[in-house]
Amino acid sequence: MARRFNTNIHCPCGKVFTAETDFERWIRNHEGLQSAGIVRFDLDILLHKYLVVADKRGPRSIQCMMFIEVKTFDAEPSIQQRDTLSLLSQVMRNRRTNIHRGKKGRHAMEHTPLAMAYSQMNQRWIRLRLFGGHLLQFSRNDPTDSDSIRWDTKPIDTEDLIGLLKFELDPDEPGRSMDWRRRYSSFESEVPDFEFVTAFLKQDAKDKLTAFLKPGARDQGVGNA
Repeated sequence: MARRFNTNIHCPCGKVFTAETDFERWIRNHEGLQSAGIVRFDLDILLHKYLVVADKRGPRSIQCMMFIEVKTFDAEPSIQQRDTLSLLSQVMRNRRTNIHRGKKGRHAMEHTPLAMAYSQMNQRWIRLRLFGGHLLQFSRNDPTDSDSIRWDTKPIDTEDLIGLLKFELDPDEPGRSMDWRRRYSSFESEVPDFEFVTAFLKQDAKDKLTAFLKPGARDQGVGNA
């Protein structure tokens, strides 16, 4: 039997409806899916940040992602929801340095430091920083009517929340500003871009070695990090 949906919309007509789309309600009530061993949750907010950071080595584009589970009236995730979202958060997390990286249940094992993904908008491969998932709780409905706001159980105020949504504050440490400094800069410069690797693999064996050892062969102008 499907678990009761607890978020409702109260219509002025007096009727009460679950805050689901018609398709979500169909999934919940379909007999063929009642005992299929699936758990269905919707993601409240998925944030994708674009920015360009400049330093003494030049400008570089940065893209970041995280998701946020929002709870009103200080509600807590169910154990099933907490488990599913925790698993998703672990695989959707790859920051290079993190004070929590040794914490159990924070990172997936053997995770790649930076994800390479193809951007449909930019029409090229980009490096993507993933900050996992975070729990946002309001004592009432939203920042305007809530006496308290919590981010991963830590108290924050509205200004903190805005900073977190803009990736100006560290999602893992809300009291700390984001640090966009390059990590392992001497090593980072030696990591080939995906475009270079693709071209590299198309050459014959002799040309591959020559291209790989040639100084500056992998310089691509504006980098991604």
